[in-house]
Amino acid sequence: MTVVLNSIDDFNLATLERVAIHDEPARFGPEALAAMSAAHGAFKQFLATNPHAFVYGVTSDFGPHARNRVDPKTRRQRLSKGAPFLGLSFGDGMLGEAEVRAMVFTLLALTVRGGTAVHPATAKALAAALKRPMPQIPDAGLTSPGEMMPMFYLYRAVPELLSRGLQASAGNTAATSVGMAGIAAIRSRRRLALAFKVFALSAEAMSVPLEHFDPALKALWGDPFEAVAIDVFNHWLAGVPKADRRTYQAPVSYRILPRVTGQGARAVSGLAAAVETALLSMASNPMFIPPGPGGRARAISTGGYHSAPVAQGLDSVSANWVDLAGIAHRHIVKLHQAGASGLPDRLLPDGEAYWTGRSTSYLEFVPNDMIDEMRRWAEPALLSPGEPGASFQDDVSAPGIIAGRNEARVAVLFDRVLAVLAAVSSHALHVTGRKPPPKLKSFAAAIARRFAPIEDKRILGEDVGALAVALTEAIERGNDLLTSRDMKASSLEPGGRR
Repeated sequence: MTVVLNSIDDFNLATLERVAIHDEPARFGPEALAAMSAAHGAFKQFLATNPHAFVYGVTSDFGPHARNRVDPKTRRQRLSKGAPFLGLSFGDGMLGEAEVRAMVFTLLALTVRGGTAVHPATAKALAAALKRPMPQIPDAGLTSPGEMMPMFYLYRAVPELLSRGLQASAGNTAATSVGMAGIAAIRSRRRLALAFKVFALSAEAMSVPLEHFDPALKALWGDPFEAVAIDVFNHWLAGVPKADRRTYQAPVSYRILPRVTGQGARAVSGLAAAVETALLSMASNPMFIPPGPGGRARAISTGGYHSAPVAQGLDSVSANWVDLAGIAHRHIVKLHQAGASGLPDRLLPDGEAYWTGRSTSYLEFVPNDMIDEMRRWAEPALLSPGEPGASFQDDVSAPGIIAGRNEARVAVLFDRVLAVLAAVSSHALHVTGRKPPPKLKSFAAAIARRFAPIEDKRILGEDVGALAVALTEAIERGNDLLTSRDMKASSLEPGGRR
């Protein structure tokens, strides 16, 4: 299907997902095209009646030369030459197709209200680009004021952005960081939903007392996201045997699950809110304000393209993946310790020693360097400490792209730690002859297909690695048994339906 965009209210995570992840095309509806046409006409009229007005990049030169006037003839000559640079960045790879599509979608949000005063034909050309393969944009060297570095690559793919004539601006936005954050927000919802399932499977493998998820704790703690976590755990653990469970409290890393995963839900929700706010408030420099009832038209120089909340939202999600990975690692260790778990020591069959290789023993060492690397990637992405450019205009690079790249790496490493916990929990149930929770039966079966019960010595790392890849692919595509299709994304929000 085609996503039809008639107003700024049509831009949200749901439509971004359709366009960026599910590859649906987008087009502007008649209301949006009429609004853009009116804004473009009003901008032409504004310049005609205010010939001496300062409009950055339109009646003025760029950067440190903004004080210099530019006449219409010179402006047309410059536009005819296209962007001054073809591409400057480089890195280890390229931005993903979904991230670039999200960037284009975010730019459509910039144009829909008429603040850039683009001609409707320009906006339609940008939307039409979604029907073609996206331009290859390096995944590093992109952080810059107004995120112009990635825009140079997009200008080559959509030359109409510069060649269609008079407009207030054609980029100079937070489109790349907001697009990357949008993809991260969508995937982080799925990743957290998946983490809940793995932790619930681990809790059942440990046979934890269900009182650790007692609904009475919701009123006691008074936190809406911790209440969500309690509800989600009760959802997945519904129907588990109540007899023959552990008769005393589980290790701390199990008892604090609702609080730590609740904080994860808060971080994921915060990132989603930051992205949706950014989509509704996309700005460039300058922005044209068409005349309202009784008002006058204005062209305003603005730094509104600097989307500060997005980077902090991404940083918060990254930090929570690290915390949850630490909890997962503790579960992996405790499940192998008979004194803590009450399970067979090292999860070995009765009477066997660990050197027979018929257990998941020693897999607990695998997450160590993964979590160490996660901690380094989860360092907050802060504003550049010095002026990053040589144009003498006090440039400040917004760190959203860096934060997005960091979160993506932390997330994949988290998937690997989750894969180890899923494999160990699956084996713990197998070696004790117990069944998974009824609502996790198909999920446990999907894990077992990738990490089969250990009957003979084999290279376990290959199986866990394949499971980790399957987890990441399920999260990115959202179309596999390993994701949580039976739970809506809203179920991780306070008041969401489960």
